Amino acid sequence: MTKYLTLPFIAILVSSCISSYQLPEGYTGPTAVIKDTASKTGAIKAEAFQVSKIDGKLDRNSPMATLYGGGMGVILKDSKRIVPAGKPITLTISGGNIYAADGAALFDSMSGNAKKYVQGDVSFTPEPNEVYRVNGVAGKESSCVWIEDESSKKMVTSKVIKN
Repeated sequence: MTKYLTLPFIAILVSSCISSYQLPEGYTGPTAVIKDTASKTGAIKAEAFQVSKIDGKLDRNSPMATLYGGGMGVILKDSKRIVPAGKPITLTISGGNIYAADGAALFDSMSGNAKKYVQGDVSFTPEPNEVYRVNGVAGKESSCVWIEDESSKKMVTSKVIKN
């Protein structure tokens, strides 16, 4: 009986140690929005550029609505987060292919069609009431990702590049 209770207990214990991002409770200051971008490149895969951490805390938003391993089709959704504006913020951003199933990822990798995955940290100060988005370019030889102002398309961070 105890072996059946041990595994769930360990899972709860480990998951409670992971700190995820949320707007500070009771925060009433100015805010900005940061959106992820994604586009389907086929029935079973997509290309996504997204925030994975905010000031070192995991961001649980994702542009993929298909649960990992949830079948042979990618379904995308809008993914965004609200952040405090007017003060510096550090984001871990990433980009590359995302897949509905492991088999599709393995096939892409073996056939040489996989694009380079890129991830890194960028910092900037969001302006109040502005909307930003994570954008990038994924390629077989090189990939890059950055944050840009959604309306002007101007970059507000440096590029993170993987060659």
